[in-house]
Amino acid sequence: MKSLLFIVLIFNFYLQSMEEYFINHDGNSRSYLKYIPDNLNLTSSTNLFIGIHGYTGTASGFEKETTGGFNDMADKYNFIAIYPQGLVFNPTPNKNTLISSWNDEASSRTDTSSGEICAIDAEIYPKYPGCDNRGRCSWTSCTDDIGFIKKIIYEVLKEHNIENIYLMGMSNGGMMAQSLACDSPDMFKAVANIVGMQHKNLSCIPDKPINFIIYGGALDKVVPPINITSNDGYYYEPMDNTFVSWSKKFRCRNTIDTYNDTNDLLKIKTAYDCSNKVKIISILNMDRGHLWPGITKSGGYCRTNSQSDIDYNDCKSDVNNIWGNEYIVKMLLNL
Repeated sequence: MKSLLFIVLIFNFYLQSMEEYFINHDGNSRSYLKYIPDNLNLTSSTNLFIGIHGYTGTASGFEKETTGGFNDMADKYNFIAIYPQGLVFNPTPNKNTLISSWNDEASSRTDTSSGEICAIDAEIYPKYPGCDNRGRCSWTSCTDDIGFIKKIIYEVLKEHNIENIYLMGMSNGGMMAQSLACDSPDMFKAVANIVGMQHKNLSCIPDKPINFIIYGGALDKVVPPINITSNDGYYYEPMDNTFVSWSKKFRCRNTIDTYNDTNDLLKIKTAYDCSNKVKIISILNMDRGHLWPGITKSGGYCRTNSQSDIDYNDCKSDVNNIWGNEYIVKMLLNL
């Protein structure tokens, strides 16, 4: 009987694909998930990929549903994957109303040089405790999320021999990824902002050159890449404005337009011959809306057993991503 119990415990250990870690930061207990492939040689240098979930999402939901199993890419390309968890609060005693978000230093504000970031009749979202003074249009946490994710990175660098760090985020997580690129461009090899246009007149640009991908869905009404105003009445910087601004900032001498219709129809703009040999890439998916590349249904508003401390819906969807994860990973690794 004892030997059977031992076998079960060992089996469960190997089923545990991700481990949760906790950090005290900015007066809060914060967490993140780490995934290390079984076949990864930890005595050699390896790459680190960081994936940031969207508004009301979770770290484990991002891996399982938003991306459709991003850990498969870690297994295939032999890198460590980290998934930070946004600050969580629940405005009602209902597990369906959990709020989690990222302070990208634009969404937590309400005013710009040309007015508020939302319309008069915009939908107003629950305010985090302590963030009430941020204004009518603010909709994210107001904590130091840049410092939190950088603290995670420093912890990982202490434990592992990391060669390059790649950062990517979905929606509000994409906005956060862009803010981190602006704050610490020397920290990352490349950054991908997926369907996360920052608010109008608040789209940041780093002081130093960095490889950057900005990806949008032409049918997106949640964070529109072209039409500025979202379906809930918030204003976002057009994706092409950000592409042009970054290209000019880093003195990119050439731009090429290409198409890829292997799966969805992608319109791709690449600015190259830039300062420090970086590239700025804009990808507009003409067939999709507010979705991760390769995904056909919105997801990630859940948690797995890797985050048993969060009271939220269980992730149940069996989501497949045939092409999107590999497309983004290979593009980042080639920068």
